[in-house]
Amino acid sequence: MKAYPDCFPCFLRASLTAARLVGASEETEWAILREVAPLVARRAPGRPPIEVSPELQRVVRRILGVPDPFAEAKRRANQEALALLPRLREEAARAPDPLAFILALAASGNAADLGFQEDFDIEEISSAGEPWGRFDYEPFRAQLAKAANILILADNAGEIAFDRLLAEELAGLGKRVTVAVRGAPTLNDATIEDAREVGLPEVAEVITTGSDHPGVLLGKCSQDFRRRFQDADLVISKGMGNFEGLSEEPGPIFFLLKAKCRPVAQELGVREGELVLKAGGG
Repeated sequence: MKAYPDCFPCFLRASLTAARLVGASEETEWAILREVAPLVARRAPGRPPIEVSPELQRVVRRILGVPDPFAEAKRRANQEALALLPRLREEAARAPDPLAFILALAASGNAADLGFQEDFDIEEISSAGEPWGRFDYEPFRAQLAKAANILILADNAGEIAFDRLLAEELAGLGKRVTVAVRGAPTLNDATIEDAREVGLPEVAEVITTGSDHPGVLLGKCSQDFRRRFQDADLVISKGMGNFEGLSEEPGPIFFLLKAKCRPVAQELGVREGELVLKAGGG
């Protein structure tokens, strides 16, 4: 998926969010915008948004002098989401279809995105109950039935606690589950530290993409990750960033996300704000 003009203000918003999370001055915010805005205008047209983002975030970190402006916000989101898991497990167990319930929860969790907005409420996200704009559940169940090795491509911190429930459910079905997180801090995307904070290694193998892109661009990922991706019988791709990078890739991919902006909703054929489980494969 290539960048739309609508992506321009999102790049700027994410840069300002990083500055405000560390209490930067207005003067510093302007310094960031003076470098980031022309960079976006030059680099974004014709490219996936996630291809441009790392360069912008490096500018932001350099000006702020902070290695990860989102670190504290990520820790807080992980702790808040982790505290909800006992209740959510009970709700899933009572649901007529626990797997469908957990898929909806994992998709709703995709709203925990500080690249898209300045703040969010994890408890509200876990209870929102947004409608499905597209729910390719039967094709998903068919692929799941014959899959032995499942790769979940995680997206944001906080959200990754809900991905743990998905990993638990799939492991309970006898599947070998691997979860891939970002290889280095970028926005509020989940890294190895976030996976450990929510206990993911207790239920799945955790690896990284080997990249600081906020989404999977296979050409930018490590050789080990590319091998894992190719060997997976089922890939569950979480979030808009992973969709941007993989929307044209072949393979047994299902995109699981919330369509939070007009361009992504348009690409997916749904309304803004709707949940999506969509069969991919190029």
